Amino acid sequence: MRKDLIIGLSLSVLLHWSFLFLTQAPSAPPPKIVETDASIKIEMPTLPPEEPEKKPTDETTEEDNLTSAVAPPSLVDIPNVVPNAVFVMTPSPPPPPGVEAAKGVVTIPVSTRPAGWGKGWSNLFDISQLDQQPEPRYRSIPQYPYEMKRSGINGQVVVGFICDSEGNVRDPYPASSTHREFETPAVQAVAK
Repeated sequence: MRKDLIIGLSLSVLLHWSFLFLTQAPSAPPPKIVETDASIKIEMPTLPPEEPEKKPTDETTEEDNLTSAVAPPSLVDIPNVVPNAVFVMTPSPPPPPGVEAAKGVVTIPVSTRPAGWGKGWSNLFDISQLDQQPEPRYRSIPQYPYEMKRSGINGQVVVGFICDSEGNVRDPYPASSTHREFETPAVQAVAK
């Protein structure tokens, strides 16, 4: 058995060696280098003459001193704390009667409202004044808050809203409520 293994291994090496070296095409002879007497001449272009350096004058202007004294802006890592006094503006009382305002100061004229001005605004949204009583197109039941239902708490919410000319609800808001937890579901139901 050992003899068969040695014969198979040597035969395999011989085949690989033959494929490796015998399958390569014979290389062509290297090209002959022809020597010529021609020489290459490289010429460098002439550079223009250097200008002499200008020496700084001893005279400095006031602008040069200002620019050198001012440091460039830099970013600050820590934000500045601005005191509230910067944003607080004390009101100045109006001038006493009989004293004229300085020139250039704009004064807003005060006008009195005529009698009966604004009459009718108090009953602007009074339903009894309408020609036709509004009827709801859809009644949505508000979702009862889970915690309030589990605790057995009842509540009441008054929701204010505006109804446009097409009958859509606009800007519903909670006007009053017994518990704040009921406000959001009530407003959502009215908005539907």
